[in-house]
Amino acid sequence: MKISKIFLAASMAIVAVGGMDAAEAKKPKIMVFPSDDWCMRKGYMLDEKTPDYEKALQDVDMDGAVAVMGDVMAEMGYQMFSLKQELKQLHTEDAYSMAVTSKGDGMVTESDRDILTRNVGADFIVELALDNKPFGARRSIEFKAQTIDAASRKILHGDIGTSSASSAPVPILVKEAVGGFIDNFCSKIDLAFTDIESKGREGSIVFKIAEDCPLHFESEVSVDGESGELADYINYWLEEHAVEGACSMNQKSRETLRFDQVRFPLFSAVAAGGFGSKKGKVKAQTMESFISPIARDLGRFNVSVTTVPIGQGQAYVVLGAKQ
Repeated sequence: MKISKIFLAASMAIVAVGGMDAAEAKKPKIMVFPSDDWCMRKGYMLDEKTPDYEKALQDVDMDGAVAVMGDVMAEMGYQMFSLKQELKQLHTEDAYSMAVTSKGDGMVTESDRDILTRNVGADFIVELALDNKPFGARRSIEFKAQTIDAASRKILHGDIGTSSASSAPVPILVKEAVGGFIDNFCSKIDLAFTDIESKGREGSIVFKIAEDCPLHFESEVSVDGESGELADYINYWLEEHAVEGACSMNQKSRETLRFDQVRFPLFSAVAAGGFGSKKGKVKAQTMESFISPIARDLGRFNVSVTTVPIGQGQAYVVLGAKQ
């Protein structure tokens, strides 16, 4: 008999809420970055695919543009985080060396941007690019901004603004260009955030079997008299706990399960614990925190479980031998 959804709901219950019930609605958390394309065009890269944000912010024009965009959006009520300050903190803590090796997948690593957005709990990334166009002694700024969902990494929308030709400093021209589209730009962010609050964040999960693991995903497992494949056990849990059951298994083998378009609640209610925590307290949720109950529960099958977060919306769960 296959493990039933009803059994899983009862045996591994997790309290999750899709919104901030009885709490004041909040604006989303946002981080502003130089765009990858702009960094590549300017040569501010660590390698062929990885932007060097520290070097990019040494560009006076981009540093001013990031500051202006952050200030404008903060004035409109958004929770903004300074890329420059978070980079300093990241490198001070040496927190960006997380990686895991698993069979058939090679090295899984977080980029600086993944770690930064996860650390501050950013809902959206705003990417910037600008062109400084000379007109004799004057210049005009063409300014591009696009919003990216921090969890799914999907581009949501973008806008372009152009300043007048002037001899004014670049930050003044940037503010003029931003003023031409900022109301429309922010209204789209608000709509996207409302959608996430009701439908959940969208992300992906990869479950992997390490070489020393005593099980694979086609192994039969039993819990309280019910049995079925390990893959079914994981799939049923996700269907029970994803918002409206939204998840899609896009890869299944003995060694790998990949779930995409997994909608997980934006907020969760924490369980009671020590040091003054209170049951029912609402907190923001990442993919890592969403899957923590199933990751812990898999240990019942005499395996070790390692969870590796990749940004806000992706996680690897690696099953290996129990030490």
